[in-house]
Amino acid sequence: MNSIQCADGIAAYLRKAVSEDSMKLRFLLHDEKREEQEEINVYTGFLPYAATDAEKRKLCPAIVIRPELVEDRQDYSIAHLLINVTTYDRDKQQGYLSLYSLLEWVRFKFLANTPIDNKWHLQDGSLTMGVPPDQPYPQWWGYIEAAIHIPHPSRNESQWYYSGYKGK
Repeated sequence: MNSIQCADGIAAYLRKAVSEDSMKLRFLLHDEKREEQEEINVYTGFLPYAATDAEKRKLCPAIVIRPELVEDRQDYSIAHLLINVTTYDRDKQQGYLSLYSLLEWVRFKFLANTPIDNKWHLQDGSLTMGVPPDQPYPQWWGYIEAAIHIPHPSRNESQWYYSGYKGK
């Protein structure tokens, strides 16, 4: 199990949670100017590139999970995940509110359900949430950083054992 598999596993968990909480999330992210609320996209790695405003609009709201750093300690390994959250709202006064709602929802899912999906152990005290002051209006973005325990490689006399990542 490696860091990208961890990110994929947590992304799958959040996709399922988004589906299960869809009515609650629709209420939290409701924008009265839109007739229909879009589904929340969950990606592993990076947000797909969007060149136009219309393409950006279709990507949002989104949760993007990627490993940022892996630390190997003597007895354990930690994957530091960066969870970017982005929303799209042209309201200059209160457009940020849906961003905070979605960030808090993700934060709650991590804290209330650790180990995440009965697999991913959040390191105690490792969760941080932030929203930078400079925002790419009409998109709004923030992040959560989390440290997740991942399996530590073990050494045999003659070789290292590691389960290679084979993709989804």
